[in-house]
Amino acid sequence: MDFAKKIIKSTEEIFSTMIFMEISAAEPLTEGKEILDCHVSAMIGLSGDFSSMLGIHCPGKIGMAITGEMLGMEVKEVDADVKDTLGEIANMVAGGVKEAFAAEDINLELSIPTTVTGKSYTVSSPTRSNRVIIPFDLEQGRFFVEIKYSLK
Repeated sequence: MDFAKKIIKSTEEIFSTMIFMEISAAEPLTEGKEILDCHVSAMIGLSGDFSSMLGIHCPGKIGMAITGEMLGMEVKEVDADVKDTLGEIANMVAGGVKEAFAAEDINLELSIPTTVTGKSYTVSSPTRSNRVIIPFDLEQGRFFVEIKYSLK
């Protein structure tokens, strides 16, 4: 199961067709406890043939830039529009990952996205889960798409 490849493909497709921002993926991070300097996280669960949580993590200014581009408006603060937009992007990326796995006869269902904002929070998962983080760069900076998963 190549999680990184599926996440990169889905994220790049969404950004090129729905948000119209150029992004580039960096090398996946898979080990250790990476500290992501982020203030907005949108997460969505996937369950079925395996259990996972997909998250998009970004600094507030990146979340505002993405939201502004997607909605075609100026965004001056991390508000409900930013939270809703990032939740929807998490939903679309997870949908692309679900579709990629469906092509391999792996069935998944999506939950409802949740968005968390703040200046000091930690997103954690059980110690026996696996983790892949893909850094993405765009003109305004860097954001991350992460999947934590446990195979059955």
